[in-house]
Amino acid sequence: MRNLENVTIHQFRGLRDLELKDLGRINLLVGINNSGKTSVLEALSVYCHPLDIKVWLSTARQREQDIGVYRTPLLDAIRWLFTHNSASTVEPDKAIILISSTGLFSVKKLIASYEEMEQISLSEERSIKNISNEEEIENNNEQEIENEDTPRVRKGINLKIEVFADDGYQLSLLGEPSDLITDFLLWEDERFYRLSGKREPSLKTSVVTPSSHRSEVGQFRLLSEATFQNFKSDVVKLLQQMDNNISDIEILLPPESMGSRFNIYIQHKKLGLAPVSTFGDGIRRLLHIALKLASVKGGILLIDELESTIHTEALQNSFQWLVKWCTEMDVQLFATTHSLEAVDALLEVTESDSDLVLYRLEPKEGKTKVVRHDGHRLRRLREELGQEVRW
Repeated sequence: MRNLENVTIHQFRGLRDLELKDLGRINLLVGINNSGKTSVLEALSVYCHPLDIKVWLSTARQREQDIGVYRTPLLDAIRWLFTHNSASTVEPDKAIILISSTGLFSVKKLIASYEEMEQISLSEERSIKNISNEEEIENNNEQEIENEDTPRVRKGINLKIEVFADDGYQLSLLGEPSDLITDFLLWEDERFYRLSGKREPSLKTSVVTPSSHRSEVGQFRLLSEATFQNFKSDVVKLLQQMDNNISDIEILLPPESMGSRFNIYIQHKKLGLAPVSTFGDGIRRLLHIALKLASVKGGILLIDELESTIHTEALQNSFQWLVKWCTEMDVQLFATTHSLEAVDALLEVTESDSDLVLYRLEPKEGKTKVVRHDGHRLRRLREELGQEVRW
């Protein structure tokens, strides 16, 4: 049995009653634009860390992180994770998130809701107070600056998260308080990085977005983890699928550097030691995927746009490496793709038909329909009939 055998996303963003049945080791999500593929990855991310508020916040901001500009206030971004204006079987006419699953993962159901709040607060503002005419003359019309507390209304939300686990907890929205029912008070002027949530129950999960490989945040830690797991040599082998002149990868501080900033360097037979930032997106993305995979042994890897930046000729060898190590490390992969070449490459490198499953998302009025193809059926559709399977 896998960590996630079946997942139903009853309500999340624009998704309604989306069922992913009989999940495999490699799970591909396809469909037209705006069919909800990325939303599925986001739903899985919060479901696997239901009480970790930082995961909720990063998931809410994830789409804007990719463009590097935050135009949507964070509280509004959180609100848009929720399903709005639809009847709910839990609390009618209330914006909620509802996800359930079967499998080894201890969480069986997640219910989240929020209430908007307002609070009168005192903010310190600088005001100008006129002094007496006599003092004005003496001080050449200078004005005295004083601080005063000015009342204002600040807005926030009360985010309520309820988790149903398989270890005997029987919880209800109307029942007694429990460790698995948590409220987070979020205010518009709050420093969210100071918030802390519970990390349990949780399932190791890592997210790869189309542009996350361009950020150095966390890369040192990930590379260090891979090195301690004796996984670095295999990471190098993956990079060699793109450039066979690569022989090693290290964290170094150049001796000629004026500062104390370390960087990731690639040992290249022609270029010598070169910063990873000087290589193309394909190399950097494969490195990022490999390091993320090493960090979630026994867990879940979520990749948005699996084929992004990887040249078509390198897809088969890269995916062969990925499938091998997902199996070796007992990692369940969920990935979106728009590429028929990516589907065919995965068919070529997946030995067991039960390991590869494709789900085509079709938004319908009131719910999101899912068409499931296991590896055997997918192989027949593509290799024998040459059918389009993405939409």
